[in-house]
Amino acid sequence: MTQAHPTRTAPEDLLHRLTHLRVNRSSGGPALYKPVTLLWAMARARRGAERLLSWSETERELGGLLAASGVPPRPHYPVASLSRDGLWSLPGQDDAPTAHGDPRPWFTERRPLGGPTEEVYDLFRSSAVTRLAVQEQLLELYFGDRDPAPLLAELGLPGPEPDAVPGEPEPPERDLGSAAVRPEQWLLTAAEYEQGCRLLELTEQRRHGTRVPAGGSRPKRSRAARLLVLGRSEGRCENPECSGQPAELTDRGLPLLEVDHVRDLALGGRDHPSRMVALCPNCHAVKTRGRSRERLRALLLRVAEERHREMGTGK
Repeated sequence: MTQAHPTRTAPEDLLHRLTHLRVNRSSGGPALYKPVTLLWAMARARRGAERLLSWSETERELGGLLAASGVPPRPHYPVASLSRDGLWSLPGQDDAPTAHGDPRPWFTERRPLGGPTEEVYDLFRSSAVTRLAVQEQLLELYFGDRDPAPLLAELGLPGPEPDAVPGEPEPPERDLGSAAVRPEQWLLTAAEYEQGCRLLELTEQRRHGTRVPAGGSRPKRSRAARLLVLGRSEGRCENPECSGQPAELTDRGLPLLEVDHVRDLALGGRDHPSRMVALCPNCHAVKTRGRSRERLRALLLRVAEERHREMGTGK
C-alpha cells in the first residue's frame, strides 16, 4: 500500500490518490473505466452494501455502467489497474494481472471476489464530506463536457450541482425513504469540519472560476462546501442580527437555512466555508435585496471567518 505523503493526513493522501489516477488517454480524452468504477464503489459503500462482491455480480453491475457511460463493458481492466494502484482488493489473489495486455482470461478463470480496499470503503462509507469531495473531483478531472447526471442518477449519488433546495445537505442513504433526517446525521464535529476544509483546499485553486455547464455563465459550486457550512451552523442562522429564524422545518425535518456565498462566486468569491454562511430565508433576502445589504455583507464576512476559526482551522 502506498504510504501517505508526510504533509498530508491519511484521508488527504487517499483523496490525492483517488483523484490522480493513471488513465488511458489514447482517444484524446481520459477513459472513464476507473472513474466509473470508483463512483460505483462509492455508491455501494454509501448505501452500506458489502465491500466485496463476486466476479459475476461485478461483471453484471459494473459492465452495465461502463456500457451506459460509452466505454466497452470490460470491468477486468479498471479492476486490474485499481488493484495495482492499491485502491482495489482481490483477496487471496497475489498473482492478479496488470491492465496491460488482456487480463480477461485470468478473471474468467479465477472469478475472484473483489471490491475497494478497506480504507477506501470506510472513507466512502463514513464521511459524506469526503465522498462529495472525491465525487466532485472525479467529475471535474475525467468527465469533461460529458454529462454525468444519468450515471449519478443510476447510482443514487447526488447530481453534479446542488439541487433546488438551497440549504439541505446530502441525505444519508439509509434515510432516503424516511420523512425526517436526525440532526446528528448531518451536524459535524470540529475534526470533521477541519478535515473537510483541508480536502476542499487541495483542489480549490483548480475549481476556482470554472463554470457549469462548460461555457455557461454560472460558476460551479461545491456540495461538500455547503454541507460543511450547514453542519457548522448547528441548524441556526449565522447572522448575529437575525430577528427570528422561522420555526418551520422542511419535509425532511431540517431547519430552513440557505447556504450563501458572502461574496458572489461570479464576482470572484471563494467557494470555501470561510467565505460562506448559513442564513434563514429572511436574512438571506435582506443580504440579497435589503437596503442595509452592504453593511450586512461586511458583518457576515467577519462572522464567516470567526465561525471558521472557531471550528478549529485558521486557513
